[in-house]
Amino acid sequence: MKQRRSIFATLGAASLALTSCGGSQGLEPRYVAVHNAMSAVGLAQTGPISEGSLGEGDEARFEMELEANQCYTFVALASGGVEDVNIRVVQEGDEELGHDQTHDRQAALQVCATRSGAHQVVVSMAEGSGGYVLSTYGGMVAGSAGMSSGPSMNGGQAGTCGSPIDIAFGEPMTGDTTQATNTIDPPCAGNGAPEQFYRFEVPERMRVTIELSSSYDGALVLMRQCGNLGDMLDCNDDHMDTAHSRIDTTLDPGTYYFAVDGYADSRGAYTVQVNASQLRPIADICAQAPALVPGQPVSGSTDGEQDSFQGTCAGGTRSADVVYRLPVAQRSRVRVFQQSDHDGALYLRSDCANSASEIACNDDFVSTSQSVITAVVDPGDYFVYTDGYGSGSQGRYTMTADVAPIGQGSSQADSCSAPGAMAPNQMVQVDTMRANDDYAGSCGGQGAPDQVFNFSVQSRSRVDISLANVQFEGVVYLQRTCGDASTEIVCLPMMGNNTVSAVVDPGQYSVVFDGQQATSFGALEATMTTTDLAALTRDCRQAPMIRPGQTVNGETRSTTDRFQASCGGRTRSNDRVYRLRLRRRSRVVMNLNGDYDCSLHIRSDCADGATEVACNDDTNGASHSMIDTTLDRGTYYVIVDGYGAGSAGSFSLTTDVYRPGQGPAVVAPQPPRPAGGFPPGMQPGQPQPFPVP
Repeated sequence: MKQRRSIFATLGAASLALTSCGGSQGLEPRYVAVHNAMSAVGLAQTGPISEGSLGEGDEARFEMELEANQCYTFVALASGGVEDVNIRVVQEGDEELGHDQTHDRQAALQVCATRSGAHQVVVSMAEGSGGYVLSTYGGMVAGSAGMSSGPSMNGGQAGTCGSPIDIAFGEPMTGDTTQATNTIDPPCAGNGAPEQFYRFEVPERMRVTIELSSSYDGALVLMRQCGNLGDMLDCNDDHMDTAHSRIDTTLDPGTYYFAVDGYADSRGAYTVQVNASQLRPIADICAQAPALVPGQPVSGSTDGEQDSFQGTCAGGTRSADVVYRLPVAQRSRVRVFQQSDHDGALYLRSDCANSASEIACNDDFVSTSQSVITAVVDPGDYFVYTDGYGSGSQGRYTMTADVAPIGQGSSQADSCSAPGAMAPNQMVQVDTMRANDDYAGSCGGQGAPDQVFNFSVQSRSRVDISLANVQFEGVVYLQRTCGDASTEIVCLPMMGNNTVSAVVDPGQYSVVFDGQQATSFGALEATMTTTDLAALTRDCRQAPMIRPGQTVNGETRSTTDRFQASCGGRTRSNDRVYRLRLRRRSRVVMNLNGDYDCSLHIRSDCADGATEVACNDDTNGASHSMIDTTLDRGTYYVIVDGYGAGSAGSFSLTTDVYRPGQGPAVVAPQPPRPAGGFPPGMQPGQPQPFPVP
């Protein structure tokens, strides 16, 4: 992976140094650490330090004299309850010269002034409230992917923002960045390479392609304003190989700028060419849109197509696109699913050329290569667009549209009289698209299609129904008697891929998958697990006792999955349980190391997942989990578990107990050798994967 370094890396190193020295989190020691770090990279402080405090949403303005063709770096450090502090610089007429693009308790911004005179530096609290310190540094340090920079300070040299090179369509031009200056660091290219700037005019909305062939690892950056990464339109490092870069986009009339840049500090000779072509008229594209046949997949590619349409999701979908027509004969439910080899997107309109007629838009479903849209529509012709995230996302796709007339339900498991069946540890496919609306729960389901599944338990048990790949906003409710709302045991919204849990006595039960509202429908996967509470309670009472200061070695391969938690992908893997007895309120630090993706959670009631008090999956890697918490006097149950389903292996668990507020500062320790051998990649005598405190 290519490495990048920025001012934010400098700030991060300063903060790490401060923390490792046991420094205060106040502003003064943080400022000293950052000031030293800035000095180390050649930046000198200029002007006074400004201090103050602001409430959430408030801002403070400071007037500063900046010199043309000089670059300045501003750093703001926040304290108290601040989660996000921002900086921006404006010049005469409140025209923004740059703004930081981070979400952090510290912000850094580099700008290069285009004119001499008074500028305003604006500090604002985007999230939280508290104190701040603002300092200014002079010296040429390039901006980063998280910053927006002003024009180059070499205003009079050809190929800078002060004097960009004009390029005409179809005219190849050669250049060399070896002697150029580094003034911007775009997000696709890293930090440190010099660049040359070009300018071109677009007389009407056109498809524009910029192609670079370089003797080094080159890159292209397209902007509306020269040198301003905050107004960047596209960025490409490698196209096919590191010696080629390409931007293919649709531009409205206006003046545009692009930079020939390099990855990291790469530089050298290059050839660049800008081509433009007339766009195919939108009316023609819409009139010739091929029809989708419900249930029949279609495959194609957006490579070589123009960017004709934009959706409201997926970064504006400014990539190449293809449109299809979907005829609907009567009021129906519509679902379109797409699988692509790129970061694709889907959207649906009732009027092909009118973006305001958009009905649904989806970028990612489960992964970036899948998209799904659902809607309830009246009779008419509708238009389905296969597009890509942002700009430059195009490639092959396969799309399938389904149409189900409302009121003509023909779904399996559609009612209490003909339910589906659920069994422990078996996944069932749920799809309410063609189902009728038969039932409703206390938390929703009125007017929405639903499906019913029955199951039975032989002893008092905890039932967990895990949901995955959920396509719609829905609810799940459990009933003792199917269709009888008065026997409802639990009703919960589908919060993404969540789990519905309930404790039930022996008998038969029904679980209903329903929509949140009339237009909510679709597919999901449901898996039920049951836990015999009598057996679980017996195991909990017999669980080994943990003694503080000692190491417990064990393995989970030979156990079963009895416990689930809020972290670690619901920890549906084999597990082991231990008891920890505290005689007084104490600070408890637990470190778990395994040769697998392990997880660690603690409960106050062994059989009740709602009593979970702490949970951790990964700390410094998948094979290490750590909990540092303060617990009241009592007996707790510590569960060694695994991420998701199927994660099991050997482990070592260490437990330390201190008085509240006492004990050493905890960092990820060097892991002890687990029972059964060393984790993958660990061998005796080799450095361990965790830093030694």
